[in-house]
Amino acid sequence: MFIIKLIVTMVIILVSVSKKLNIGLSLLLGSLSFILLNGATPLMFFKVIWATLMEFESVNLALAIGFITILGYLMDQYQLMNRMIISLESILGSVKATIVLAPALIGTLLVSGGALMSCPVINSLGDKINMSNVHRAASNLVFRHALYFVFPLSTTMIIAAQIGGYDLFEFIKIQFPMAIVFCLLGYFFYVRPYASNHLSQTSEQVDAMFIRTSNPLIQLINFTLYASPIIVSLLATLVFKLPFSLACVLGIIDSILIHQLDRGKKADDEPLWLSLKKGLKPLMILSVFGIMVFKNTLSAFPELYSQMGDIVELGIPIEVIIILCTAILSFTLASIQPSIAILYPLILPMAVDDHMKLRLAMFIYTSGFVFYYISPLHLCQVLTVEYFGIDTKALYKQYKLILPAVYVTMLAVYVITR
Repeated sequence: MFIIKLIVTMVIILVSVSKKLNIGLSLLLGSLSFILLNGATPLMFFKVIWATLMEFESVNLALAIGFITILGYLMDQYQLMNRMIISLESILGSVKATIVLAPALIGTLLVSGGALMSCPVINSLGDKINMSNVHRAASNLVFRHALYFVFPLSTTMIIAAQIGGYDLFEFIKIQFPMAIVFCLLGYFFYVRPYASNHLSQTSEQVDAMFIRTSNPLIQLINFTLYASPIIVSLLATLVFKLPFSLACVLGIIDSILIHQLDRGKKADDEPLWLSLKKGLKPLMILSVFGIMVFKNTLSAFPELYSQMGDIVELGIPIEVIIILCTAILSFTLASIQPSIAILYPLILPMAVDDHMKLRLAMFIYTSGFVFYYISPLHLCQVLTVEYFGIDTKALYKQYKLILPAVYVTMLAVYVITR
């Protein structure tokens, strides 16, 4: 039975990842295992790989992911992100507002464990309002990860849209309520209880690469300038409908141009070719390739989808199947992507129309997110707990209301949009 063989394949993938094998390699191993378990030859495995390499969508996706990681590295290396945050502080003049926005902005760098980058910022701002360490940690995680629902340059969002075959921005619309609830409750529980304060506009907030002024107009210009690689990438995609890969190239070029004109540029900066090399993350591209190969492997066995339909006809709600599978995959592997890679190809083809496909995609994505978020292997959480020196149990207590609220919001959207 195909479903039993799929479960065996999932176990192989889970064990492989638990042994620290790259998720892409683990999915390739899973693809080969599934093919062999179904009596096909290894030749079929190589045919699927070749077909994936020949797909324009797969190549475009791999390029987009590679360029996004380069863009994130350049913005960090050239201090664009740091200066963007400093400008934001001056514009807002509010500790609370900056606590909410800083992790989200830094989160656009999309690096594994990147929450550690915003920890010093949150720690410094938390000192100004005497914020508890557990609330600093919770704020750092919540406001960073709200992006997972709506940021169109997120690698996870791009991969999900590619595998699901739906419009990314239509998906963002249906996901938006979860992001709003996540942020509002995060502010209400972790930031609002503290006394208001304002940032002092001193020259210490501005490094040598800035015009030393508290003029909000100048700071707005600074912010727009240093955020422009992200802005350019988003506008190229949203307004001009360019492919993500090309949009990110424009962002990279913008970063390089800003750096070349930078008054504070150091003479000993590393060569551009070295920055591009360091920014490229081959293992992340391999992960994307593994996901696409696994998707195409499942698609090569149409009997699998008919058996999934048979299970649903037995009376097992598809929603229960999603919850159980995402709990196993995303909690165990501390990632949304395995849930997307395995469940999207299995469940989304059962949708009767595009609207139903979006609703099921949202259900899988949000379920995967919640279980990923609370996983003890979640790297952002591990690093944040370590940085602020708090007990993990104390942090988990902060989730007891906010995560159920996010999930209930998703269920409400799922029901209302039926």
